[in-house]
Amino acid sequence: MWRPHVSKTNTHLVQPEVLDDLRAKLEGAKAAVEMPFHEIRSSPCLSSVQHPRKAYARAFEVVDRLEREFDAWRDFVEVFRNAQRSLIELFAFADWWVDFKAEESRPPFRAPTRGAIFYDEERYARHVQWSVASFLLIPSATYSLDPRKRIQLSPRSLSKTEPMTLRPLLHSLPHWYYPPHVENSLAEFETAARGYADRLDSFNPTEGHKRRLEKVENQHHDEDGRSAKRAKMWQAAQPHSSNNLELRRSKVVDSAPVWFPKRQEIWDRAMFYVNPLNMAQAQSPRRFAFPPLHLFWGAKEENQRTFYYHYLLLRRELSMRTVDGLPGLTTAEWRSILGHTYWKSMWPKPDSNDPSRTSSYDPTKFWIYGGPLCFTETTNTAITEHGADPTSLLACNCEVEMDTADDVDVRQTILYHLNLNHALEEIREMDRLQFPLDQAKRWDYGGRLSSVDGMTDMWGPIRNGGVKSGFFEDKTAWRTWLRCLREVVMEWDGFDAWDWGSFTDVRTMGINKLSQKDFYKLAVHLLTFFIHTFITRLGYYPSFLLHPPILAGPCCSRHRKKFATGPFGPF
Repeated sequence: MWRPHVSKTNTHLVQPEVLDDLRAKLEGAKAAVEMPFHEIRSSPCLSSVQHPRKAYARAFEVVDRLEREFDAWRDFVEVFRNAQRSLIELFAFADWWVDFKAEESRPPFRAPTRGAIFYDEERYARHVQWSVASFLLIPSATYSLDPRKRIQLSPRSLSKTEPMTLRPLLHSLPHWYYPPHVENSLAEFETAARGYADRLDSFNPTEGHKRRLEKVENQHHDEDGRSAKRAKMWQAAQPHSSNNLELRRSKVVDSAPVWFPKRQEIWDRAMFYVNPLNMAQAQSPRRFAFPPLHLFWGAKEENQRTFYYHYLLLRRELSMRTVDGLPGLTTAEWRSILGHTYWKSMWPKPDSNDPSRTSSYDPTKFWIYGGPLCFTETTNTAITEHGADPTSLLACNCEVEMDTADDVDVRQTILYHLNLNHALEEIREMDRLQFPLDQAKRWDYGGRLSSVDGMTDMWGPIRNGGVKSGFFEDKTAWRTWLRCLREVVMEWDGFDAWDWGSFTDVRTMGINKLSQKDFYKLAVHLLTFFIHTFITRLGYYPSFLLHPPILAGPCCSRHRKKFATGPFGPF
């Protein structure tokens, strides 16, 4: 019935002959029920007839599913059985229609069961043997399919008082020979037809049929287990921090060291309204324009010192990568650059026969053999051919020393500005997606960079009477920030259709006149739209909105200045 896939292991396809047979039967079923369906829909007197719409739709769905690939035999069997059941239900309905049309004096009654209701015993017996849920209306209190065997039917009113017994073996007929007696078809038929009525007549099965009953019961338990398993698998497939890297990265700040810049409370509030189930499928593995923040904590302290030290030395050249349009790097590639792994691979291996290749790796001059993964082509050529020095100085013009990387204030300002760099490149990536034709023009001449800077940077250090970064403490700064945020997102798709609550005309409304409460609500709406757009378009959460650091930029211990003052300036 199925055959192995020619190019994929553990994958099978249904044989074309089987599919042809099913399609032929489906066309036959479609032709058989087309006229009854039309007549039932068009005739008011037949409005009580329930025709098998679900079986009709499911038949086409499962045949379409059988044309695709299967990984497991049980999946194929389940789909194939659904196809069989749907086709049999449709043919059963067609037979019922023939039975009904033969004696039009009978009321057009058909309950919404999975099979059909019959008056004719021969037709009923045939469909029951096909395992169709078929039901026979019985005109009397006794009923027999086989004239040699006749069973007195128990009134349904007794079903609640007589428990089923398993006493000595008297009967050998299948269970479907003993349906419950239905006295009032309108009041009781549907419950009995769907199998909800307990079968508590004095029925004593044979040993063989008892085993069949137990098998059916076990199958029900298995089905319950499969349902629970499917529910568990569905739950496991939903995005959450255990199976989604982007959700895990959004939680990584929770394990950050105490000196890590704190998130703005309004950012956390906006995150509360973003549904992670809307997360789009992201590029895997994700590539970053700058080293991911979570690489800078959680490892051995010796490695972390090296990461900060290398970043301080290379930060200018890393920024040049984005200016030259070099592609982002994976987390593993950034880890190798911040550590020694990548640079050791660039050094020539010692060779006793070649005097120029006898030196061992020097961690203080790790860059001297270049690194095309890290440097632009121009810089890499200048290093390897002309001995250029690509390292950066501190903001105070002092040289970077390993001890500088031990200062937690320096580490804090590194991560704050690194977060700004990420935010800038993320918004640039979103704009490339939103404005593919004029993204560069918007950034070069449209003032886009100024708006992004005003939205992402929270205005400086907090040391020695620096800015008050709590929400709305500095009203002028926060109003400027909100205008910049609106400028960043107002041209994105979905802005006008977004649910802005009680606000109208958000694109042009005045911000200075808003009360603190309305200002807060509007800021949450805008940030929620900002974050939602990222997870639905690019499949990841954007970089956080952080409180400013203590230091303006990475300076040595002898040259500490507040943000944007003195000769040291920003990072």
